[in-house]
Amino acid sequence: MARIAARWVALLLLVSLVASSSATSSGEPHCCVDHHVWGKALENKGCKREEKEDECDAWCQSACRGGECKRRDKLHYCHCYC
Repeated sequence: MARIAARWVALLLLVSLVASSSATSSGEPHCCVDHHVWGKALENKGCKREEKEDECDAWCQSACRGGECKRRDKLHYCHCYC
């Protein structure tokens, strides 16, 4: 019984490590790059609706320590400055 519990704990630890490493690598904006997803949980892709542009700009400026949202291919993307 203890072996089964130890295996589950090890498996859960491994899964959480993999999930956290992939979240940090994709969640941090890099400079000189257009970010096609944005928002707290990176739930927004581009920005087709006009009412979301202010939200995109605010996220872009705070996440990139500067930066601006630009229109490309009819979508609004966050471009981080270097």
